[in-house]
Amino acid sequence: MATNDFLQGITDRFPKELLKGRLQIEGNVIACLMKDMLLLDDCGLNKDFFFTKDGLFYFGLLNHLRQKKFTSLDEVTILSNTNEEVQEKYRELGGWTAIQNLINVINMDNYDVYLDALYKEDTICRLYLDGFNLFNPVKNQQGKDIVPFEIFKKLTNEEVLDWYEARLTGYNSGSASKIVEEGFIEFDDAFLEGCMEGDENGVPFGHAGEDINGKAINVYPYLSNQICGLLPKYTTMIGGYSSAGKTTYLTAILIALAAQGRKILVISNEDDMTKYKVRFLLWILHKYNRYDNITKHKLLGGALTEEDQKQIAIARKYWDDNYGKMIKFEYVSEVDMSLYKKLIRKHVLRDDFDTVLVDTFKIDYNNMSNGRTDLDLVRDSRTLDALAKQYNLIMLASVQLSIHTTGQLFLDASVLSNSKQVKEVLENLFLMRTVYNNEEFDPTNKYYCHPFQVKKNEKGEYYEIPFEPNKAMVWRMLFVNKCRSGVNSDDNGVAYLLQFDGDHGVFKEVAKCRPKHGFISA
Repeated sequence: MATNDFLQGITDRFPKELLKGRLQIEGNVIACLMKDMLLLDDCGLNKDFFFTKDGLFYFGLLNHLRQKKFTSLDEVTILSNTNEEVQEKYRELGGWTAIQNLINVINMDNYDVYLDALYKEDTICRLYLDGFNLFNPVKNQQGKDIVPFEIFKKLTNEEVLDWYEARLTGYNSGSASKIVEEGFIEFDDAFLEGCMEGDENGVPFGHAGEDINGKAINVYPYLSNQICGLLPKYTTMIGGYSSAGKTTYLTAILIALAAQGRKILVISNEDDMTKYKVRFLLWILHKYNRYDNITKHKLLGGALTEEDQKQIAIARKYWDDNYGKMIKFEYVSEVDMSLYKKLIRKHVLRDDFDTVLVDTFKIDYNNMSNGRTDLDLVRDSRTLDALAKQYNLIMLASVQLSIHTTGQLFLDASVLSNSKQVKEVLENLFLMRTVYNNEEFDPTNKYYCHPFQVKKNEKGEYYEIPFEPNKAMVWRMLFVNKCRSGVNSDDNGVAYLLQFDGDHGVFKEVAKCRPKHGFISA
């Protein structure tokens, strides 16, 4: 490849070994983007990925046309939407004939391979600039000399990153590299001071600041207190049946964490950004504005009054001032754990995100190892937990409960079906189901769940009083199946009664109950 193929300064910054074949690698990706311009929307590329003059020109051209909402490429579109300077360069490179030749020889079935190759080249060049060793021999585990750059030629981009991580965590031998703390047990002053200051408590999600009237915005104070908040380096999952409200429940937790200064990455493989925007906006309107005249149906229907629009403007400003840069959303079209790892690594290392929600956690059919979906889910849950520990993250995930367990009254890990072993890697596991109002709120029924509220007397002692739920309301029951601190539902037989207001997208902790063990027909 000629030196003049590259942008000015590239050959001075990088050795020729790193630039070999770069024109073809960039050309393969550019040809795919020419054939399907919609790929530009989610390829994640920018001008910094292109080192060659031709690659940067064509990427800039395609990006310019895509921003004008064009979805396909032809010569009339190019000539009608570019200036004379661009058109001159376009003709210099061979015009439409050159583009047709690129498109005709490319195989779109290999697009993911082409794109990964370009990402890998970018990663290797970044490693070089950061001073990583690429060309000097190193010893592998068998004591054989290997040259990292030669190994990288056979790896994917993800495998290159994993190779270096494995090197960094593989110093010494045996399990010593997994040792995080070491020493004799002593109750020293630092330990006791840490206990007094609550060092072992996680990030609380009981409240999210104050509303427009200066009063506290409650989220889930009782649950937050029971588990002592969400601790970094650990994974928490909430499981629920379809339409139980898992994501709505988690929405409030995200806002409460953001109110504590956490930067949150949401990775969703089900709901797109619009649905999340609706949830967050309704929550702010209801909880901060204390304004209930806007429901989900009304918001999406567009029949908003002047007062409604005024309240939305207040909510929007509050969101922008407090949470606008704290919550980042990534919508992915399918379950792909390797992609999750890339997204998490990118946002953590580049933008200091420290909390992640995966919605929904389920089997990655593109990466099944042996047909055992239960084992693959356990593997993927361990991957998420390992990322939490590696990057000091609060890791959250929602998970769908097995449909054949619908009607089970006392929820435990069995409702996760074959993936119940996922529980082993979790710090907290919450399970949610719909309440059967007519049966579980009827004192004469065998399924009566004995609702109660906890009060405190003048001496500071807690006591229970019976609670009579409104059967006309929508209720959910939340079980704490596993938690880091305190008792869980299996220990004391107690679950939370949550009032669910789907119109406004909010949950409210109202009472507790002692649900029966058994099965009821849905």
